[in-house]
Amino acid sequence: MSVQENQQKSSVGIPPLFQCPISLEIMSDPVTLCTGITYDRASIKKWFRAGNNICPASGQTLHTRELIPNHTLAALIKKWRLKNPSDPTAQNNQNLQHMIEQIDKGGAVKIEALRNLKNFARVESNRSNLQSEGVLPALIRVMQVFDPVHPVEHETEAVQEAISAIVLFSVDEDIFSRDLLSGRAIRTVEWVLAKGDLESRINAATLVEKLAKGDETGAMEIGSMEGITDGLLTLLEQNNNTHYSGLRALVPLCQVVAYRVKLAETFGVIPLLTRLLGASERGVIESSMAILEALSTVCQGRWGIIDYALAVPTIVRILLVVSRVATDHGIGILLNICKNCSKEDEIRDVGKTGVLEKLVALLHMDCEPRTKKRANFLIKILSPLQNYDSRTQFVIHL
Repeated sequence: MSVQENQQKSSVGIPPLFQCPISLEIMSDPVTLCTGITYDRASIKKWFRAGNNICPASGQTLHTRELIPNHTLAALIKKWRLKNPSDPTAQNNQNLQHMIEQIDKGGAVKIEALRNLKNFARVESNRSNLQSEGVLPALIRVMQVFDPVHPVEHETEAVQEAISAIVLFSVDEDIFSRDLLSGRAIRTVEWVLAKGDLESRINAATLVEKLAKGDETGAMEIGSMEGITDGLLTLLEQNNNTHYSGLRALVPLCQVVAYRVKLAETFGVIPLLTRLLGASERGVIESSMAILEALSTVCQGRWGIIDYALAVPTIVRILLVVSRVATDHGIGILLNICKNCSKEDEIRDVGKTGVLEKLVALLHMDCEPRTKKRANFLIKILSPLQNYDSRTQFVIHL
């Protein structure tokens, strides 16, 4: 059924202005598109995830998917709900408000309220409602009042519950991100990464990933904190259940050049990432390769990879074996090393790993054009320093 047909079936009693044009339900978190039409955040995001790039109501092509919170409409809906207790969501919202009020209290009441809110937020359809009721600022307040220097038992449990709830939400609003990056809140994340229980440390790593992804300023702020990096590396060193969360957080942090230098100079990082290339999970290998490629763009990283004897052979072994993504990262690492290295002996050592045979095979395979282009470039660097036959030279010029 089309949106236009749905609009003709407006629910009785609810002002049409308050209804989402997609779901016809009263909006919990109204956001406005560039077309000027307002939708419930959960509904329009679901629409986008389905691959649509038009405004559902108007049919106009969207030049941006930016969602602008409609605070005025949200306030009107809230007032209407208070005056209409028969609204099926009114009682639910009152319960939510009660739980949010309990978050600002102390002791066991606070912990219980945080757990209830976390469980409620596990259902996607509930999250927009929670956001409209102001749960995110309340959760951030828990992190801001925490004292990492003199932690109190109930408060340590509270901040871990708060972080496990926050990671269920999308960190896509500037205000939300700024509040989380404020001194007290991000210091709390740093403390949890160092001293929280395992589940909370994984959640804290996920929060770091969300804050750093797509936001270089946020990545710079987070990357400047020693405890964040130390906590993420500790997760990498533990077991297979924690590898991926730590790696996924490091990938967006590496968008900052200064952070690549810092990470490359951290003792034991290259050997640790190399060991993770032997993991069984494809995601762990791809993320490790992505970080190594980022490190190979700075001289500290290139020398670290060259100096660790197992690094290059392990990277070459991964090529054509794990995935196209891992292969592309691997070729990028080797290319960064070879084109920036002034010593022929070291370039020749790369060629002795058997990489040329894999590169030639890759040119005959179905893969991304960028990968083939980089492979071809790498062959041109390596082949003059190897005793390679004329067939390879012919392939180079294809």
